[in-house]
Amino acid sequence: MEESLTFTATKGAYSVIFATFLQESIGHMIPWLVATFFVIVCDLVVGLRKSLLMCEEVRFSSACRRTMGKMLSYFMFVIMVAVIDVAAHGGETIDKWACLLICFIEGCSIINNILKPKGMALDVNKLFSVVVKKKLDVDIDGVIKKED
Repeated sequence: MEESLTFTATKGAYSVIFATFLQESIGHMIPWLVATFFVIVCDLVVGLRKSLLMCEEVRFSSACRRTMGKMLSYFMFVIMVAVIDVAAHGGETIDKWACLLICFIEGCSIINNILKPKGMALDVNKLFSVVVKKKLDVDIDGVIKKED
């Protein structure tokens, strides 16, 4: 009887700890999920605009499928880093940097979708080298290049 009571009390304590952890994690990830959602929607809208300007065939099903796949991948990533950040007691700001990485990736896609109908493209490698060497005297020619 005593073992059963100890097991029940321990199980109840773990349930409370898990519920608290889950509640804090969900509260922590909601702003990042909202930000990720809007960045993905912006990429979808700009991608559709690009396709229409370039007279490409736009299929609703393929656009939704690619967007939902991207959303699923990014949301799982955000959930993972938010849970890790809560487990690390929020001191590392892992979630902030991970979501900024997602925003950077989607931002590059948005910029490419804006530039493509104009016959230009963003050279991300050159952009990265310029950002890394920003304190030095660097020529930024070649960051945006004309496509053939």
